[in-house]
Amino acid sequence: MIKGASMFSGGGIAETYFDKAGINIVVANELIPRRGKFYQDMYPNSKMIIGDINDEDIKKEFMDSITDEVKFLIATPPCQGVSALGSNKHLDQMQKDPRNYLVFNVLEVIDKFDFDYILIENVSRFLSMYFPYNDTFLSLEEILNEKYSDEYNIEVRDLNAKDYGVPQSRPRAIFKMYKKDKSWPWPETQKEITLREAIG
Repeated sequence: MIKGASMFSGGGIAETYFDKAGINIVVANELIPRRGKFYQDMYPNSKMIIGDINDEDIKKEFMDSITDEVKFLIATPPCQGVSALGSNKHLDQMQKDPRNYLVFNVLEVIDKFDFDYILIENVSRFLSMYFPYNDTFLSLEEILNEKYSDEYNIEVRDLNAKDYGVPQSRPRAIFKMYKKDKSWPWPETQKEITLREAIG
């Protein structure tokens, strides 16, 4: 069983099958209290820290709860600032939305700890978002490669839930990082199924 940490955890839906995958989330953080409380009810053995990760006290409590045994990090920053369904339709609007910079908190956590596996997930448009970094603008994939490619294998794909046994078209950008001496294969695609096939 791999011990893990979770950022922007919501109600923990992304972690539904982690037990089956051999992952035990020991500490999680969520901004919205009702979601954090739901998460705590769903995963009573995890420590849920409710509050804004930009708050230094919240960030410190989260980081202080990560021990050397924690080797997995999942981060699912909020997607509203970059989603096609949101109010930000153009790159300049996305670049002015502070929610889109929460991912830099993830990099701060990665810098502090020795994770073996890291998963960052967001909507597909996150792949084309450019961030100010070292006096230029880079995509998240470019930033990850610049910072971590010596230590990690970094793989990025745009996956859709409908290709993996889920009766819903839900494309997502997946950023996957793992130590050079580890392996982490991508899941095999499956035949698309209808809602009737899933629950009927």
